[in-house]
Amino acid sequence: MRKYLLWGTMLLLGARSLAGGVKPQAGLESYFGPNRVRLLTPWLGLRIPVSPQASILLKYYHHNIRFDYVGNDDQTRERTAVLSNFTGALYAQMGRHEVYSALSLFSGTDSYSALAFDGGMGLKLADRLTLELGTYLVSEDSILWYPEDAGRRIHLYSAKAGFKYKLTRWLTLNPRLHIYRNSDDVDAATYALGILISPVDPVYLSVVYLHYTESALYKFAGDYLSVGLNFYY
Repeated sequence: MRKYLLWGTMLLLGARSLAGGVKPQAGLESYFGPNRVRLLTPWLGLRIPVSPQASILLKYYHHNIRFDYVGNDDQTRERTAVLSNFTGALYAQMGRHEVYSALSLFSGTDSYSALAFDGGMGLKLADRLTLELGTYLVSEDSILWYPEDAGRRIHLYSAKAGFKYKLTRWLTLNPRLHIYRNSDDVDAATYALGILISPVDPVYLSVVYLHYTESALYKFAGDYLSVGLNFYY
């Protein structure tokens, strides 16, 4: 019930604040991949301008996660989990530079909790080409990925880089590379090619192919597909 009250409150705030410059945002994102990974995430947000060059973004995500894992008895089981994710972010644009910093707090099934930081910058190299660099850090409970093991805290460190190339007014290519290492000494990398389609404002359709590799014994490595429909006012 609290989830629906929160969503309703955010929608009302967004609707009442449009005249004051505060803009609502919303979307639905999904991932599909190996081990029958399925992630469905509706989200809502508000963009609050604080100056002509900067905005604060407040977002709530509702993650629905399913995947198969091998239990301690070597039997395959399905893991289901629901996570709530509250994110606060600051975006600023300074000439050809754009910077952002975001902090996220997670909670969910089996008392799961996590804290994440996402930060980076974009540098416009040409009218159609933007270079993106950033980092992602998260500290999370292991219970989500290892439900039959003793609980512990896992720390993940990631560096990321990519480009955005605007082919046309409504079509953008976004190749990306993410490199990861966690406190369990697992190394991983993601190679992604994204397509962003925006036929009319504020509609944005994203389709992303990802190839993920990792050194863990129980692997989620393989090919993933992500599809999202988002509304950015």
